[in-house]
Amino acid sequence: MNKCWSSNFINILLLVLLPIYILVHAKLLPAGISGAGIADAGYISIITLTFVACAILTLLILIFNTEIDAPILTATAAAYVLFIYLLREADVHRLFTLEHVTRGKFYSMPEVPLWQKLFAAAVFILLAICILYLLIKYVRSLWHRLRKLEPWVIALFLWIVVLVISQLCDRSSLNHTHIGRVIEECCECWAAIYLFLSSVQCIPSLELRTTSSG
Repeated sequence: MNKCWSSNFINILLLVLLPIYILVHAKLLPAGISGAGIADAGYISIITLTFVACAILTLLILIFNTEIDAPILTATAAAYVLFIYLLREADVHRLFTLEHVTRGKFYSMPEVPLWQKLFAAAVFILLAICILYLLIKYVRSLWHRLRKLEPWVIALFLWIVVLVISQLCDRSSLNHTHIGRVIEECCECWAAIYLFLSSVQCIPSLELRTTSSG
């Protein structure tokens, strides 16, 4: 129980620190440093990608560690979803096309080779299958665990909340302001941190399940 509350304290503390850091970054940092931080290849983006990569690495450890009773199919599907998430955050699609591959316009562009369209479609069909599998199998269970205030589910819930805020900023008039860009980039960064925390915080429950079943 103590570990549960200490983990949730970290989750809530990060949420409290988010608006504080946004204000510091937007109002107190020199303009040059603040602007460099929220640039496409700025240090906030680098931190974001690092934490998403660490979350993927944690899931891979769960998949290949035979001493942990982890649901392999779930961990594999989640790792794939996060891998695509990592590629999206890194804007890897710009290596091939200026149009994002999740938009219908990409598939109607005559200058895009057919093999790229087929490859992108296969990637996102598999992504949709993985997300649908996770939703069908775990939505009810996650709601139950959320009500029990399990730390890794709290972190996962806060990831959704913070990510939604970042996307709302991206699609609003705030995106054309400095403070809006700071909010978007910082929320995306905090979302990645929550993903990593969720992946790490779920490990003790898996280890406990292994011990009790042995």
